[in-house]
Amino acid sequence: MKVKQNLRIRIDADAMERIWHWTDLAAGEFSCLGTVTDDVIVGDVRLFDQICTAASTELDQEALAKFLVTHQQPERVRAWIHSHGRLGVFWSQQDEVCIDGLANDTCLISLVVNKKREWKARVDIWQPFRLTLDDLPLEIRLPDQNLREECEKAFNAHVVEMQPLLLPDWRGGKQSPLGQPPPRRESYRGGWPDFDDDMADWR
Repeated sequence: MKVKQNLRIRIDADAMERIWHWTDLAAGEFSCLGTVTDDVIVGDVRLFDQICTAASTELDQEALAKFLVTHQQPERVRAWIHSHGRLGVFWSQQDEVCIDGLANDTCLISLVVNKKREWKARVDIWQPFRLTLDDLPLEIRLPDQNLREECEKAFNAHVVEMQPLLLPDWRGGKQSPLGQPPPRRESYRGGWPDFDDDMADWR
């Protein structure tokens, strides 16, 4: 079953840059794997030995198994990214077979890209039942440079924030910013007509 959902996928800028470089270098397709955090952030993308053509990519299963065995958090390796080269971004029959081959007890994020910088993203879940969330938005996460403390010091040193002065308005007990009352309405003879005045003011 395929459905659309209010879910977004984020990817580290470093990981996305690597994917675009590999896409540019590949004559046809290529594929790689990445980790996924609890906040659905894709990162740490890795290339493996693979045989690629203009329309297919096949990972070396021995290299993949060795990577998963030696990885500190193999349960985090839940992203499969591949390129369609100069073709459009879509899920081919071979893609569907590869996604099913990467079935696991949590989920799999799949991303297909091409040389035009187009992309398509989805999430597949196998338990407790088969579910595909397709056409998900992809957001690039900029690196955290740990600038919070530095920015806070600069802000406190240079920025003075003033609260607006609120004084009672002369009409209806309301308040006006900076204590400025609204302009008085004048009669027709002195400016704009006051529609509350007697009709004689118009003659």
